[in-house]
Amino acid sequence: MRSTALVSLISCLFVLGACETRTTLDAAVDVDAAPGDAGHDAAVDSGPPVDAGPRLDDVLIYAHSRDTLYTFSAYTNTVNEIGLFELPDGSAAPFMLDIAVDSEGVVFTSSQEALFTVDVMTAVVTQVGEFGLGSDQLFALSFLTPTESPDGTEMLVGATNAGAYYSVDRNTASTALLGNYPDGWGSSGDIVSVDGLGTFATLRRMDFTGDVLARIIFARDGSSTVTVIGPTRSASEDFSELFGLGYWGRDLFGFTNSGQLLRIDRTTGAAEVVTTATGSSQFWGAGVTTIVPVLI
Repeated sequence: MRSTALVSLISCLFVLGACETRTTLDAAVDVDAAPGDAGHDAAVDSGPPVDAGPRLDDVLIYAHSRDTLYTFSAYTNTVNEIGLFELPDGSAAPFMLDIAVDSEGVVFTSSQEALFTVDVMTAVVTQVGEFGLGSDQLFALSFLTPTESPDGTEMLVGATNAGAYYSVDRNTASTALLGNYPDGWGSSGDIVSVDGLGTFATLRRMDFTGDVLARIIFARDGSSTVTVIGPTRSASEDFSELFGLGYWGRDLFGFTNSGQLLRIDRTTGAAEVVTTATGSSQFWGAGVTTIVPVLI
């Protein structure tokens, strides 16, 4: 989700962590905050009937820095560190740019050049294949629900910072260019697609000081329609570099390059800080199952 030219804020590691880009990242630990701090009454979040998909209290949003996997439970308002990304032989994995979760809860992550599956219990990643995109890198990775997908299937897509978006074969990592974001929009950014609700993205453009939350519709002919919902800002701050995007209940959740965890109103884009005590000085990606329950 970010350009390969991100800032090194942690003086190379920790000095770099707070300001690095998705080309270089750093690690972290867990979080704080009580269930009541989320701003919603716990009684409201009791979840839908068992036949309506996963229970709200069972849903985790996966997030990561360049080298460390985390989970976030919006139900308990806690972030937990799973561990450093490692290859099956125990060696360090390449830095990861984003993460995506399908309807079955299978988790994928992308490096600059390749697609991997993720063991969410250990953070061990196994390479699926290389994208073969040359200098293009997929900073925004997400599964689209069948109703949101150009071909009517649950499709894995990835977008570059410049706004080009590709389909990605989950079995081989082969890619095909689908199109480009219209009207000069680039990815800030991430994508999240929620069954029954729609597909959202954090975008950027020169005429906005911070990131913008938008609704995206991908057409079968490769074109896309971007509908701006609103800037991701609070009363006092414009938020930018939202490299991770997830959903739970009624709200979107944004994970920033400076380690902030935000709650974002899906109807206005208005954002508020849930916590900065995430255990990570920065996030490079996030993802959630496409069938996360939606509360109206």
